[in-house]
This record gives sequence, C-alpha cells and structure tokens, in this order.
Amino acid sequence: MHVVVIGAGIVGASIADQLAARGARVTVIDRAGPGAGASGMSFGWINAAASESDSYFRFRLAAVARFRTLCDTLDLSDAVTWNGCIWWEDEGEAFETHLDAMARWGYDVSLIGPDEFTRLEPNVANPPERAIWCPSEGAAEPDKVARALLRRATANGARLILGREVTGLTRTGDRVTGIETDLGPMSADLVVVAAGIRSGLLTGLPMSNRPGLILRTAPIAPVISRIVMSSDIHFRQASDGRLYLGEIFSGGIATETLDFASGLIDELMTRLRRRLPGVADLHLEQAALGTRPVPADGFPAIGPVPGQDGLYLATMHSGVTLGPLVGELVAREVVEQDSDPLLASYRPERFF
Repeated sequence: MHVVVIGAGIVGASIADQLAARGARVTVIDRAGPGAGASGMSFGWINAAASESDSYFRFRLAAVARFRTLCDTLDLSDAVTWNGCIWWEDEGEAFETHLDAMARWGYDVSLIGPDEFTRLEPNVANPPERAIWCPSEGAAEPDKVARALLRRATANGARLILGREVTGLTRTGDRVTGIETDLGPMSADLVVVAAGIRSGLLTGLPMSNRPGLILRTAPIAPVISRIVMSSDIHFRQASDGRLYLGEIFSGGIATETLDFASGLIDELMTRLRRRLPGVADLHLEQAALGTRPVPADGFPAIGPVPGQDGLYLATMHSGVTLGPLVGELVAREVVEQDSDPLLASYRPERFF
C-alpha cells in the first residue's frame, strides 16, 4: 500500500511514523518543512483539561498517556517536559464549572492556594487565591517532535518531499487516486490529509480557523518550571531557556497581521514582566502570528471521507496533544482495519 500523507506537522509526522512502522510505503509531502505550519507556532500544551465533553476528555486523556509512551521510546528530552500546569484562566462560576468537570472525569488535579503556588513557582508574583494544579500535564516543542518522528519514519523507509505544493487531488470517478503537485501528479492507494489549515481547501471540510499570537523571549536562566495559565496571560519556559507566552488560551485575536497585533504584543510583555518582577532580562525575540486549524464544530475530523474512496482526513485543533495517539489510531485503521472506539465521535461524515 502506498500512502501519501499531506502535511509534515506533528499529526502528519506521527501518522507517517506509525504507517512506516507497519510496513506501508509512505510519502510525506509538505510545502514548507517539518513543523513549519501550526506545529511550529503552537504554545505546545499537552493536556486533557481543555475538553468540552466526556468523550473528548477520554480521547485527550488517552492521548496524554500515548505521548508519555512516545517519550519512553523516542528521545524527546530536548522537546518535551512533564512538569505540570497551574491554571486559573477563568474565575468565579466558570472556574467552579471547570473544576467540577475535572473532578467528575477523575482528572489528576488539586486545588491550591497562594502558599502552595509560591512553593511551586516562587518567582511568579501575585499568586491567585485559588488555582488548579495539574501535575500530569506537559509541554512540547511540536516542530522538534515532528522532526524526530519523521527521522524514525524515514529510517523505516518513508520518503519525505519538502518545498512542494499540493494543488489538488486526482480522481477516477468517486475514488481519489493521488495528488496534483507543482511538479505534476503522484499516484497513491490512499491520501491522508493532515494539512492543518489547508485541509478544507483540499477536501471541502468546513473549518473555523483562528489566528493566534505566540511570543518568544530571548533565553534566560531558569525561572519557572510549570506551565502558568493565568487570567490574563499564559506562559512557560522551554528547555533552551526561552519563555513562550500568548493571550489567554481560550481567546483568539481579531487580526491577521502583526501590525495590528503590535499593541497586544507590548501588552503581553508588560503582563509577563508583572508576573516575573524579579527577572531583569525579559526581551522579546520573536512574535509569531499563526493560524490554528479548527474544524467547524471545534472537534477533530479523523477518518475516511464519505463518498471519496481513497481519501482520509486527520484534521484537528489540539494537534499537539492528540498527534502521537492519532498517528497510532490512523495507522491501525488503515493497515490493520482496526477501528478504535475513541474515534467514533470524530468521524468526518458529520460534515459531509
């Protein structure tokens, strides 16, 4: 079986890795490079807390466990940390609703006050009266994870084509038989679309993509260990010393250009300095305004596309958390015809 995977972000890389490990002949094609799209402009939070339903929680919880297993089998020490998250993005009734949901799900969380907060993160000022401590959560550099997965995939025979544009799909009747590229057509037994924000253009999947702003500071000495999700900013420190920060996670920004976002950039840096008043070397190194791929209803779309044999979709928000598990589930379904019940609520047919 020759499978063409469109997209070399963390989702496409994971699918390619798992397909190649199962003996499929795999070609990965991307118009830029590994993790150069949404994966390279993600905050990188690995979690099951941001779940809107019981089934989505189970899916994400299984994904967090699969990510940990991946870290045991592939050296991702420079790309993934598991130091937990302190969350108080919402307040009042919304805070209580979130806490109650995680308690109902049996998620590993505890309620902490200012003293425990300061013990965990002594350099963060103005601790809240209440915060939710999630010790099992992690953070990833998704582009580094994608590159590691693709290295293993190519070692297992996968072929990687970068810098080439997929312009469409080739069809014979109702069957997708390959892709059109700027170098000409390429045939395939199956085309897997893991193209993030471009998935709708290629397949007709309705999307509600959202712009998101991520800032990165110059490297500094270690000042925090956990992901901090406050009511006005979220930030974390990577293994290379850089701080990653952005607007509150549930938000989006009403602009698609950095010129219009410049005021927000300045404001976020001001908020960060207020949270870390003892840190003198906070200098902005990069501001990245990317687009988050989000299917229209906010949930993943994973599976065969109805009425288009030979076409498979793997498009989602929360690609960082879900990527490693989705790679395994897709490969099992494609190669072994083993469909996991976790995918039942997220099939593309709800859109077609």
